[in-house]
Amino acid sequence: MRVQEVARFESAGDVRTVSLVQGDDGQLEVRELREGPSAVAVYGESEHSLRVLFAPEAVPGLLGAMAEEGVASVADYLASEDRDIVDLMDLCDRLGVAYSFVGIGEKGDIQYRPAHQQP
Repeated sequence: MRVQEVARFESAGDVRTVSLVQGDDGQLEVRELREGPSAVAVYGESEHSLRVLFAPEAVPGLLGAMAEEGVASVADYLASEDRDIVDLMDLCDRLGVAYSFVGIGEKGDIQYRPAHQQP
């Protein structure tokens, strides 16, 4: 497994850290950790983790989505402060790229949405 921090943004007491995790099995995971007043306002917690997982067979579609956006890689896409993990999910939804979503709160709350293939 390889973990790469792609971006870290700080503003008005908020910190947003974005990382890519490449699994030995070919799975790709995007992690976004949000900390600070905005996390409290949105999630009721001082930090909240959002994760998007792409199975090995979905990675070529994800790379195609990056090309469609005019960027060379997922890291380049997420390195822009104007884009976050929700933008990535919206792009994948629009282009039919399957992924699973997990939200993890500091209180132990977990949200999960499994991947499904487009008809």
